Amino acid sequence: MVSVKRVALAVLIIAVLVGGYVFLGPSGSAGASPDKNAPIQLKLDRESYSPTDTMTLTVVNNGNETVTVGYPFELYREENGEWVKVKLDLMFIQSAVQLGPGKSWSQKIDLAKLGLSPGHYKIVKRVSTRDRTLSVSVEFYIRE
Repeated sequence: MVSVKRVALAVLIIAVLVGGYVFLGPSGSAGASPDKNAPIQLKLDRESYSPTDTMTLTVVNNGNETVTVGYPFELYREENGEWVKVKLDLMFIQSAVQLGPGKSWSQKIDLAKLGLSPGHYKIVKRVSTRDRTLSVSVEFYIRE
């Protein structure tokens, strides 16, 4: 007969795995979601840009706790179905911005400084809460 402790342990492990999958998603990292109720959301002013445009990236705190975000970001380009990190020759202002629940913060990104060729890209930002750091992302296209 199976002991109560083993059953309780199995239930606990399953609950943690399911909870992590629901919160983080199948990729294992919290990402941008079209769900407007996601705790942290990245938004762009457009879906497609020319290589010389300036984009506006907005971090939206839909959660119930204050988060911290800054100017740094990582950029990835989709190549053969995989995301490949783009090497950026940029220096970022090391400034932390506190976003309370329901607040948002925007930054301008001069794409001309990045030298991007046409393709499918995503921006990834790190957003910290009191207990953890999340990676959120949003996708966009560079057109001819």
